[in-house]
Amino acid sequence: LAPAAQAGTPAGAAFLKIDTGARATALGGAYTAVSDDVTSLRYNPAGLSRIEKRELGATHSQWLLDTRFDFIGFAQPTSRGTFALGMTRLAVGTIEGRDSQRQLTSDFKASDTAYALGFGRSIDNLIPGGKTHLGASLKYIDSKIGSDSASTLALDLGGIHRLSARPLDLGVSVLNIGNGVKFIDQTDPLPLTLSLGAAYRLTKTLNLALDVKQSVPDEHTSVGLGAEYSVLSGFTLRAGYASAGGADSSLGGLSGGFGVRLADY
Repeated sequence: LAPAAQAGTPAGAAFLKIDTGARATALGGAYTAVSDDVTSLRYNPAGLSRIEKRELGATHSQWLLDTRFDFIGFAQPTSRGTFALGMTRLAVGTIEGRDSQRQLTSDFKASDTAYALGFGRSIDNLIPGGKTHLGASLKYIDSKIGSDSASTLALDLGGIHRLSARPLDLGVSVLNIGNGVKFIDQTDPLPLTLSLGAAYRLTKTLNLALDVKQSVPDEHTSVGLGAEYSVLSGFTLRAGYASAGGADSSLGGLSGGFGVRLADY
């Protein structure tokens, strides 16, 4: 579904909008204020500062027509903050080539890859009444279609504030800031996205999440809702809903999943 959805968007490098974590996907993408693992590189780099131990995360999705989507990331907490490295890649299998007269030519492949370097740090008393987390991520984006290629840089910025008086987290992120991707003589803008999020711990076992996202090139606003409930220690059920429209019409709807924790895994 994701490749089909990308085809209708005016933004380039639309693979950057695909969810990279199972937890965030199950929560309907409502992860701006929830982010606390290595997939924060995708949603809100401020969440990197919440990682307490070194972490390795990976995702693989196999789609139709030999299309593959992969993410791998590593985060290392230090006394100065948390550093993270990540790679996201969307690759399409062999494509049959044809010329302007629809005659067969040589086959070719296509791929989009983003390499990210992120940093997050927590600061006490930056904003009265809680702890503030700040983060940034620099990405190198490389796209290839046959023998043609294009590359550019992008910046992600984010913040999360946890209120001390209430079980509430507030998050904000600005993703994919940068120049567009230029193939030959055509430049497509990056999928610049502004996200506002909130996460409320209703009880010790029930968390609620809300995201409102504005896609600037698409001029489209979407909403994500999510809930997770710890049935037993180490076992969590999750459900979510993401509204969609326009270019993202195939990416909306209900979602769900579960998480299992065994020791530190």
